[in-house]
Amino acid sequence: MPRSRRDPDRPPDPSAVPNDLDDAVAAGENAAEQRRIADRFARTLAVTGRALRLLIFTLAGVAALLGLIALVVGVASWRHADQWRLPIGAIVVVLLCLPAVTLPFVVHRRLAPLTRAIERPAVLVAQARDYVTDVRSGTELSDLAAIAGKPSRAWRPGSLWQMTRLVGAFTTRVTPDPQRQPLLTAFMPVYLKTLWLVVIVCAWALVVAVVVLVVSLVAVLAGWTPTG
Repeated sequence: MPRSRRDPDRPPDPSAVPNDLDDAVAAGENAAEQRRIADRFARTLAVTGRALRLLIFTLAGVAALLGLIALVVGVASWRHADQWRLPIGAIVVVLLCLPAVTLPFVVHRRLAPLTRAIERPAVLVAQARDYVTDVRSGTELSDLAAIAGKPSRAWRPGSLWQMTRLVGAFTTRVTPDPQRQPLLTAFMPVYLKTLWLVVIVCAWALVVAVVVLVVSLVAVLAGWTPTG
C-alpha cells in the first residue's frame, strides 16, 4: 500500500508537534519542587542540629551540677577528716568529684562539631569536596612507587629518607585540616575514638560522684563523719 505523503502546503498539526514551552515549564516546576524539598530538609537538619546542641549542653550542665553538689556535700561532710594536719577527707572528695564537674563540658565541646555538621550539611559537603581535591592533588604515592620500583635504590639512605618524607607528607594530606575542614575532622576515626573514650570516662566520673554523694549523706545521717 503506498505511503501517504503530507501536503507541504498544509500547516502542521499542533497536537503532533512537541510543545517545548510546556516541557520547559514542567522542568522548571520540577526543579523548583526539588529546591523546596531540599530547603525544607536543610531547615529540618538545622533545627535538629540546634536542638541536639541545646540538649547536649543541658545534659552537660545537669551532669556538672550533680558533680558540683557531690563535691560540696562531700567536702562539707568530710572537712574534719584530717591526717598529718592535712584535710585528707576534703582532698579525696575533690579528687573524686572534680572530674564529674569538668568532663561534661569537655564532652559538650567534643560533640559540638558533630552537631554543627548536622546543622550545616552544605558546608560539610563543601569541606568534603575540598578534602578530596587535596588528597588527589598529591603525588606522594606515585613518587613512592617510583622509588620502590627500583630495588637497587630503595635501600639507600637517601632513598629511605625521601620515602619517610613522602609517607609523612601523604599522612598529613589525608588528614583533614582542622582550620579549613573542621566539620569533616569530627568524623575521623581518631576523633570519634577519643570522643567515645571521653564519654565513657565522664560516665564513670558521674558514677563516682553519685557514690560520694550517697556515702556522704548516709555518713552525715548516721553520725559517722568526724567532728571538729
